[in-house]
Amino acid sequence: MRFINVGTLEFVYVPDSDLSFEENKYAVLSHRWGAALDEVSFQDIEECREYSHKKGFAKLKGFCDLASRSGCRYCWIDTCCINKGDAMEMNEAINSMYRWYEESYICIIYLEDVPTRPLFDSVWFDRGWTLQELIAPKEANFYDQNWQFIASKRELSQDLSTKTSIPETVLNHTIQPSACSIAQRMSWAANRETTRVEDRAYSLLGIFTISMPQIYGEREMAFLRLQRAIIQQSKDETIFAWPMSDEPYTGLLARSPSNFAGCNDVISIRGSSGFSEANGELSIKLRTFPYGMETYCALLNCTRETLPDARVSIFLGRLSTAGEYVRVKKAKSGGQVMVPTSTMSGLTERLIRVSLTPNEAPLNRIHGFRLRCIEPHGHTACQARVLSKYGTMDDTLLCLADGDQGTAGVVYMEGPEHFYNWNSSAEWSKVRWLKFGFDEEFNPTILLGNGMRDYVVDRGDPTRKPTSEQVQQLMFKPDAESTTEIRRQIFSNGWIASKAGIPSRSRGWPRGVSIFKVDRETGIKGCLQALNLGISVQVLPNSTPPQSSEDRPTMHDASSNMSYVWTVDLTEVVGGDPESELRELEKQEEKADMIESCCLCFFGRSCDGGDMDERISQRRQAASQTKVLGAEDLS
Repeated sequence: MRFINVGTLEFVYVPDSDLSFEENKYAVLSHRWGAALDEVSFQDIEECREYSHKKGFAKLKGFCDLASRSGCRYCWIDTCCINKGDAMEMNEAINSMYRWYEESYICIIYLEDVPTRPLFDSVWFDRGWTLQELIAPKEANFYDQNWQFIASKRELSQDLSTKTSIPETVLNHTIQPSACSIAQRMSWAANRETTRVEDRAYSLLGIFTISMPQIYGEREMAFLRLQRAIIQQSKDETIFAWPMSDEPYTGLLARSPSNFAGCNDVISIRGSSGFSEANGELSIKLRTFPYGMETYCALLNCTRETLPDARVSIFLGRLSTAGEYVRVKKAKSGGQVMVPTSTMSGLTERLIRVSLTPNEAPLNRIHGFRLRCIEPHGHTACQARVLSKYGTMDDTLLCLADGDQGTAGVVYMEGPEHFYNWNSSAEWSKVRWLKFGFDEEFNPTILLGNGMRDYVVDRGDPTRKPTSEQVQQLMFKPDAESTTEIRRQIFSNGWIASKAGIPSRSRGWPRGVSIFKVDRETGIKGCLQALNLGISVQVLPNSTPPQSSEDRPTMHDASSNMSYVWTVDLTEVVGGDPESELRELEKQEEKADMIESCCLCFFGRSCDGGDMDERISQRRQAASQTKVLGAEDLS
């Protein structure tokens, strides 16, 4: 290691193995550089140039005198003890600098603008390199521009901690910086500046115990390389817990230390399975839940000291390639939200792949459905009643807000008055209820119900006739649309899945309720012959964007010129009447049950009708399961 002899102001070389000897103890200087031509350079001393006229000479001489009075034989200053023309030496110095400050006998902190400025207003606190120069030395003293002693680091530790957000325990070497999370350490540098962009990363190498080569000219890529080096040796997910700024989407790694402003209380917790990098992508497993269209909320294994019962969570938007995501901001501050740990049970762990430098925008789809054509079999005798979870100026749009889940809306095909005759058997094969939503993978799901009977009857008494009030609610009269009970019944279930919806109570799915699941990658188009229904669900451009007001959810991303929406066409397909065939089949089965019961009585076996009732009950129970349909059910 190259030093300056405090007496002769000449270079002295001391092997690293001898630095621990008492006679080789040294002082280091922490200061803010002046203009390059004003500082004493390596060449000035090495080539014995005349440099006493330089402004930096007074600083060098004052430092050497102070180091000598502190009992040090040697001193080290970064302006002249590094040959900056030698790339290998420069690389070694930057990778070793934290250790050099840490092993020094004393660090002299020279504040050239104090007392002209108050102590804690000194620009020294704003520079990037001075961060490690404050943390690394075990002993450090502050001096003003006249080399007058101000105070020691230990004496100022509380005020220094308040100024810099660095814990006193780190400043006093009670704990190592590595005891703090990555986000906390990054936050210490968030508001500091360097002359070269790359030095914002290089000045943090020692704080993260990272060694890497310097490539001046790479600019922001230096900080990306630093983060990549950090995650190779750490499972601390706080490195992803930085708040986003104005960018519409980004990767998981931050652009600069400035992104970590406000993260000084973000701490890591156990549970991370680690991450890996390959082919320019970062892969990580995170617990997620659907948040908005093609967007998941992902829970990181970290929290804030003030909210220990919650997890820091970020938003991830899907890309066109399966399994690939980018980080998105959504409407939340900084693209973050705190999720209570009590909600974590049952969340899906998902493998997330994110490009280190993403250049593809996330899918821009409206969180809902565009009803382009709703004309099922029998529609000419009905009037469509539409109820969207969130009202819009566009009656053909059913939508959900970000953070919401479940049903986007319902269409009820209101029939003529005679249809509500409880004893009438007319028109029961027609689709009457259409319930639109998404499952947890954002596959569109449509619940098809073929009559009001299954929706309103008392489940404890299948023969009970619906009340007039229930019929009014089903008809979506203006005074009933705001009824809390009907809205609760329609929108209370979560993400539509195979277990959601209303179980049918009659035999055969055409007379009950079915859930049609659509593949989010391919959409669907075909016919359900049993319902005389042509069905098409496709992602198409949203040609008529909905108008919205402050109390309505955002429908699409304003950063993109074009949004897309799941467009639904339900049309009538000419065919037979499967319902009449089903009714005939049930009559035959009931007749056979009665004959069997009579035969049992004729041969003297006890029969009170219970066996027949049990068989009918079992048959109805088997038919009461909600049917899940897919592309294979289409013709």
